[in-house]
Amino acid sequence: MKKTVYVLIISIFSILFALCSKAYAETAYLLKDMFIPVYPTKVLSTSVQEEGDTFYFIVPSDMWIEEYKIIPKNSVVKAKITMLKMPLTGINAAMVIKTEEITFPDGEKYPMTGTVTYKGERQIGGDLTPPASYNKALHPRKGQYYNAVIAQYVPSGEYEFGQHVTIGTDEMLYITLDEDFIRF
Repeated sequence: MKKTVYVLIISIFSILFALCSKAYAETAYLLKDMFIPVYPTKVLSTSVQEEGDTFYFIVPSDMWIEEYKIIPKNSVVKAKITMLKMPLTGINAAMVIKTEEITFPDGEKYPMTGTVTYKGERQIGGDLTPPASYNKALHPRKGQYYNAVIAQYVPSGEYEFGQHVTIGTDEMLYITLDEDFIRF
């Protein structure tokens, strides 16, 4: 009787282990800080959009992890503009876009927490503008056998007014994951 109970318990545990390992094997995930290439569905511009606007991006190709297709081609990523700054004197406009969810072509939806990056930066735009004018400055230079003066142009301290940031539908952006993305 004891032997039958032990065999029954061992068989139950082996069945549970097999089911759990199969479920684990079918679970695919992307780790935090991985990149997903995307294209915007419409032109993205700081002159038109406002903070809180919803925006959509298309994944251009399948993403595979080993033999598992984790993100199919033409999946749609829903995102929201969380920060928007208008251009100022000396600084171009800037925005930050955070993702909320991804919808696969078959209609499945999964939450996705990430940030849209452009040219390696999590903030799109916000660059410094070039100087509006330059002043000529004289710098003395002392050599071993001579003394000289070098003329050099330096920024005057006045800068141009910033420009709005515009990204077309043909420019590739990347989503950098802020949390692991798990697909069951």
